[in-house]
Formats: sequence, C-alpha cells, structure tokens
Amino acid sequence: MRFVIALFIVFLLLATIVITSGSESVRLLVLPSARSAASLATIPAIQVPNTPTATALPVALPTALPTAFPTAFPTAFPTVLPTATRQHPYIPILMYHYVRVVDKAADPFGYDLSVTPAHFAAQIKWLRRAGYDMIQMSALADCIRSDSPCPAHAVAITFDDGYMDAYTNALPVLQKYSATATFYIIRGFVGRKAYMGWDEIRSLRSAGMEIGAHSISHVDLTRLSYDKAVEQIAHSGAEIAAQIGVPVWSFCYPSGRFNATIAKITRDAGYTSATTTIQDGPQDDLFTLPRVRVHGNMTQAKFQATVEAYPPRPPANRVNGF
Repeated sequence: MRFVIALFIVFLLLATIVITSGSESVRLLVLPSARSAASLATIPAIQVPNTPTATALPVALPTALPTAFPTAFPTAFPTVLPTATRQHPYIPILMYHYVRVVDKAADPFGYDLSVTPAHFAAQIKWLRRAGYDMIQMSALADCIRSDSPCPAHAVAITFDDGYMDAYTNALPVLQKYSATATFYIIRGFVGRKAYMGWDEIRSLRSAGMEIGAHSISHVDLTRLSYDKAVEQIAHSGAEIAAQIGVPVWSFCYPSGRFNATIAKITRDAGYTSATTTIQDGPQDDLFTLPRVRVHGNMTQAKFQATVEAYPPRPPANRVNGF
C-alpha cells in the first residue's frame, strides 16, 4: 500500500514538470516580447531590400491632350506698317518711240517722235552714271503694289509700237550699259515694214527685256464697243504671250486714249499696269500711269533736267504702294 502511494506521488511530480515545460514553450512562442532585452539582442536583424519612396516613383504622363486652349490670343494682327507711311519713291516713266535719225524738215512729226542713236546712248549713259536703277514696268507695278521693295532711285524706260530700230539701235545701247526696258508691241503690226518680226521680239525677250501689249491695231479704244475693246486689249496680250512663251503683264493705251471702262477691261484682262500719255501726275492708279515723253529736239541738259524734276518723293494722295 505504501508502495502504491509512493508511485502515485512520483507520477504527479513528473506530470507537473512536463506541463510546466510546455507552458513555458507556449509563452515563448506567443509572447516573445516577454523575453529580456538581452535575449532579443541576440536575434540577427532582418535585411529588408531598399524600396523607392513615394516621391521617387515616376509621375504619370497625361493620356490625352487638353481639349480647350487659352482664349487670350489676339483676334487680329497689326499690319507691318500703317498705310500712311508705306510710300514709295516717285518713279519717272520715260516714253520713247523711234531711235533713228530723221530729217526735221522732211518729217517734223517723225522727228519729234525720234531720238538719234547717239542721243539715246548719251541719255542711258547718264542715267547709269547718275545712279538710276532702270526697271521694267512689271517690276514697277510689283513694288507699287508692295510685292517687292521699290528702288530708291529708279526710272522706267518704255518703247511704243514695236519699230525695228528698237531691236537694231536701242537694244545694243541697253545691253552696253546693262539697262532694261519695256517694249509695247502692236500685235497686228508685227512683221510689217519698219516693224519688228517675231524673231526680233523674241530676241528682245531673250536679252532680258520686257514685252508688253499695245493693242491689236492701235485704234482709239474709247470709240469701240465693249466686245471689240476686250478683243483689242485682252487678245493682243494673249497672242503675244503665245508667241514669246511668257506672260504679258503690261499694257499701253494706243495714243494714250482711255476711260474708266477701258481701264477696267485692262485690269480684268489680267494686266498689272497700263500706261498713258499723260505727262505728269500721281502713280496712285496702276492703270492710269503717266509718262514723260522724250522729244526729238530734247538736248542732253533738257533730258537730265526733266528726269531730275522727279526726285524720290511720295506722290500726292497716295492710296497704294510701299
């Protein structure tokens, strides 16, 4: 009996030790914070890899363009210069017919329309030495319309009718002094006696001269019906252009005769300018341009004084141009 009691006591002691050890194990797993600071210090630190912070992440790009734009843009843009200050120098337009020697007593009218080759050479030489830029009528029209700048010291040389001496006498002088001119051709007179043929006219064009139109038959345009006037004005330029292979931009009224209707037909036909026989006047309207007639009895001094009477100045009542 005593032996059984002793065994029972030993069994109780062993059970208490096992339970106590299990409880301690549980406490160590569930409550590690209950361990001492010294025991925690022995646990190796966990190495956590570096990760970018929130500020280091890339900013997302927009997925669409804005649907609205600022409304503060100007609704109109200023012009380069006000019209009042866009002025060009007055450009004298010289009018020639013949370059030949004529007996004044035998042909006074022809003499007045003619300049001798020697006088013409002296005039062109002086223009070159005086610093004038000799320009064509198409260039004059362009600069008055502000498409290109006008030379500050310019003059335009024009020849009416298309006489043969324009090719034989005038062209060599112009080429000698590196000058240019505009030659107005009467379409129906091409090839007639004393007039240039198409070969000469094409040679002028190949030499850098401008070819303009001077109607078909040199009639008074103001006395024609509307349709006949259109034919004389528009068809003459078209037919000349077909022969020389380049557009014809400049027109000259026969004998200087025109009116508002004729000027409108000329403009509507596609020309950029038209010249008259008006001696002096403003260059406001490109289809009523005045010209300075060079007379046969004009001395060199008179010629120079006539050209110099038109200094670089804006004409009165300017409407167009630079």
